Amino acid sequence: MATISKDEAIIRSSGEAARAFTDWYYTQLTDGKPVSSCYVNSNAKYLAASHPPADICINGQVIATPEEWDALLEQQRLITFTQQKGKVKYEVEGFDVHVINKDYRFAAPAEIVAATDAKMMQRTEDARLMMVVTVAGSVTFGGKEKGTPPKQHFSDVFVLVPNWDYVTRPKFKGHKRYLVASHTYRAY
Repeated sequence: MATISKDEAIIRSSGEAARAFTDWYYTQLTDGKPVSSCYVNSNAKYLAASHPPADICINGQVIATPEEWDALLEQQRLITFTQQKGKVKYEVEGFDVHVINKDYRFAAPAEIVAATDAKMMQRTEDARLMMVVTVAGSVTFGGKEKGTPPKQHFSDVFVLVPNWDYVTRPKFKGHKRYLVASHTYRAY
């Protein structure tokens, strides 16, 4: 069996992380569940380090908080003429990921910031990635209306940073290995 290089390992790891994030995020949206917990705004380590709040831009409109984005998503589910909750289905048609920084340490715990020993560096190597994830797909707005539900294409761009809770506790039960530092959404 051939060994893989450090760069190949990072490429694989970023692809796996992007897929896991994308699967979780769009399942949450389709199931009508909030997504605000996956933004840096909800993480104590980033807040304590004075990390700027997540930049969120939805169809050209700047959104102040992830909770405001959740509220917009909730409105999206309302059927116009009845004001009852309808089904919204997001389908990811593809995604791409690029590592921006393979040694991201902002807000990292002291043992990672000061890490010089090879064992700690190796254990956290694929978890210190800052990456951009671009997603393309379609969203169907359904409900009890007659006729074909309207469908739109969308594109999302996320900048993801490590969730230090996940990195420092290998058995952490959270599903979010990475958190959103920037998010731009456009439906067309």
